[in-house]
This record gives sequence, structure tokens and C-alpha cells, in this order.
Amino acid sequence: MSDRGFLPPNGDERWRVRVPPSLARWGLSAWLVLGLIALTVVVYFGLAQISSLLIPLVVAIVIGMLFSPVVDRLTHAGLPPFAAASLVLVGLIAVTALSIFLAVKGIYDQRDLIVEQFSSGWDMIQAWLAERGISVNNVNQAVETLSTGATSGAGGFIQAGLSSVFSFIVGVLIGVFLLFYVLKDWHIIRDWVAGHLGNIPPDLGAGIINDATRAIRSYFAGLAITAAPVAIIIGLAMLILDIPLAFTVILVTFVTSFIPYLGAIVSGAFAVLVALGAAGVREAIIILIVVLVAQNVVQTLMLTKVTSDKLRIHPIVNLGSTVIGATLAGVIGATLSAPAVATAMSVSRRISQYRNSSE
Repeated sequence: MSDRGFLPPNGDERWRVRVPPSLARWGLSAWLVLGLIALTVVVYFGLAQISSLLIPLVVAIVIGMLFSPVVDRLTHAGLPPFAAASLVLVGLIAVTALSIFLAVKGIYDQRDLIVEQFSSGWDMIQAWLAERGISVNNVNQAVETLSTGATSGAGGFIQAGLSSVFSFIVGVLIGVFLLFYVLKDWHIIRDWVAGHLGNIPPDLGAGIINDATRAIRSYFAGLAITAAPVAIIIGLAMLILDIPLAFTVILVTFVTSFIPYLGAIVSGAFAVLVALGAAGVREAIIILIVVLVAQNVVQTLMLTKVTSDKLRIHPIVNLGSTVIGATLAGVIGATLSAPAVATAMSVSRRISQYRNSSE
């Protein structure tokens, strides 16, 4: 671009607009950035409209990446792919169902003691408030008011809850269906995707898919490595305090560790409720402290260190990507953000190496 600036099509010098070339380049870059942001927003909201299908598909692909080696071993042992995929799928469903059953059964068996401990705790709170001159009647009135408001809106809550449960069940069924075929035809799907990544050679596409698979497996391997000690710490604390269902708590804590945030809440609440029902308020508070320290300090530090080493990304990038992923895509985003960043970095390195080797 010349220093004379921009001229209208007729070349009239009176309408000359002098724009420095550097400013013109910055303006063009700004418009490109705005266009990319707009495209990202459109794609994001478009994907949100098909989330009921997209989320089960993503979960099925991730689980398929993790357990396809097990299917390969079974097929090498002589099983046909259909039987091998069915066996792995049944095993995954059985482990998940067993964990849910043990958690529900543990709380159900302790239900009377839990209610009794809650009643005793409420009596202690009332006595504590009375000693400080706080009217218990006002507290009861506030509770009754909240109960009345909750009852008046119960119909809407129940309807929304049933709708959520129905959507969840449909999503699970779709996910199981997709997972079976991902496990059964993993190599076919992988090779097809590698050959349809745009105008790139098939070997480069295969390398990109391998990078993504390696990142996913490394992340969940690190998660398993850090989840086991945390579950054992919580279980040992329950054994020391002579609280039952320690093994059940260990199993539930380990399995739910693969669900970011929500899994920690579920397993922590389960451990505290069991301690409250079986031992009392003091033991429940101790278990709560152990759970908070183990899950939020020990596991966070270990997971950040282990996954950063396995994925070869800085701990700050790991933590930042997790926060951004959770903000944009919830639990799925939090789970896959770090592997996605590691995959992007690996793909960039692979493309650069491919270009250098081709020159």
C-alpha cells in the first residue's frame, strides 16, 4: 500500500484519505478477529441446540478412546468384534450400576440414623440460638414461609425435574448406543476421520487422531492415578473413626472422581451422610474436613502436576483451560479442556514438523 492513501474509484485527489499503512493493517486484522469471534459465537450457539445429541456423542468417543485397547485385546484373544464390544460395554455398565447401587443402599440403610442425627443437630442449633438471645420462633416462621413458597412452586419444580430426568435417560440411551458402535468400529471410525480432516495427507490426519487419543488417555490415566490415593485417604479416615461402609465410600469416591466437580460433591456428600448417620455430628465434621482437604488440596495439586507432566503443558495453562472449559461447556468442557489444549499443541508441532520434512 502506497503512502498516498486511499483514493475513490474516479481518482479525485480532493477526496484523498490518508491512512497510514500500519493502521490499515491493524484495521484489517481487527475485522478478521471480529469475524472469527462472530463465527465462534454462531458455532457455539448452534452446537448448544443439538447438545442432546452432541454430548452423548462426545462422551461415547472419549470412552471409546479409553477402552478400545481392551476391545483390541479381546479380539486378539479370539472374540469377534461384536462380542468384545458387548463385553466391554456390559462391564462398564455393571461398574457404574454397582457404584450407584452401593451409594444408594448405604444411605438407605442409614436413613433412620441420618434423620435422627439431623433432628439432634437441629435441636443443638436451636439451643445455641436461644443462648444468644435469638428467637427460635422467628427462625421457625422463616422456615415455614420458605416451605410454603416451595410448596406453591412444587408443581413447576416437579415438572422441570421430570423433564430433566427424561432428557437424561434419553441421553444415556443414545450414549450407550453410540458407545457400542464406537467400541466395535473404533479403527474404522478413526481411519475415516483421519482421511477426512480437510486437504491434508492421510498420514498427517492419522497422526493428528493419534495425538488426540494419546492426550485423552494420558489425562484420564493421570486422573486415575490421583483419584486412588484420595479415595484411600477418605476410606482410612473412616476406618480410623470406626465408621462403616469405608470400602463403599472408597469405590464411590474413585468412580465419581472421573466426573469433575459434580463427582466430588456426590462422593463427599455420601461420605459425610454415612458418617453422620453411623457415628454422629463430630465424626461427620471430621470426615467433611478430610474430604475437603483431600479433594480440593491433595487431588488438585496432584492432578495438576501429573496431568501437566503427561500432557506436557504448564500447570497454569492446565488450570486456566479447565476453568474456561467449565464456563463454556460445563462438566464436559472441564473434563476435556486440558486434553484439547494438549492436542492443539501436539497438532501444531506435528504440522510444523511435517512441513519442515516436506521442504
